[in-house]
Amino acid sequence: MLISKIELNQICVDLENTRVIDQLTLAINQGEFVAILGANGTGKTTLLKVILGLLPMAHGSIAMNSDNVGYVPQRLPLQGGVPISVMEYVSTGLRVKKVNSFWINKTESKLIQQALKTVGLFDIKNSNLFNLSGGQQRRVMIARALVSNPDILLLDEPTAGIDSDSQESLKEVLDAYKKNLKTIILVTHELEVLEPLVDRVVVLGTNTKGSVIYDGKLPIPKHLYSIAHHSHEDSINSKSILGLDNS
Repeated sequence: MLISKIELNQICVDLENTRVIDQLTLAINQGEFVAILGANGTGKTTLLKVILGLLPMAHGSIAMNSDNVGYVPQRLPLQGGVPISVMEYVSTGLRVKKVNSFWINKTESKLIQQALKTVGLFDIKNSNLFNLSGGQQRRVMIARALVSNPDILLLDEPTAGIDSDSQESLKEVLDAYKKNLKTIILVTHELEVLEPLVDRVVVLGTNTKGSVIYDGKLPIPKHLYSIAHHSHEDSINSKSILGLDNS
């Protein structure tokens, strides 16, 4: 029997006087790979930020039996300006509880190098982060999230805008991570290459019972296709999103 890793109870979130998440209740188990789907504006990214404690709740509670959480945002939180190397940026994943910003000791250096090897970017560890392609930057963000060996990994659109080779590389990384009984929560518009790894799908929307309109295995029921179908700037295959290719 799996030990519950994350429990969300009756979560409500208001942004600019608008209810974005309503009465959301989920229990996510250790080692589960859960994909969060839904139309734009249904609170997918908001949910991740609430779990991280970056946004307040209007109501509800969150319980987690680990505070070691890795997070891959949609885009770099830093803007090009002051140069920062790939290795320096990944090191910030170890700096949550430290004052010194970029000084790296030998132990940390090994952890950073291993994280970069995991995502296939060790050879460019000294490169300027802002000179990399979008796909490379995404992989650097994943390395930053992995460097502390988190028990829970949150990913926000990690495959958006990256090529098929990078997507396959990400699949291999997440597959190995999942095998170590790590908990993965993926917000995405496109499952595609990651679909075989997903244990469970949660579709967010709006109904009288709250934000969760489906919670179960792929494929999702066909009557929900039109609810979850939506456009995305990265041009995606909607049927693959919903796991309906073979149904």
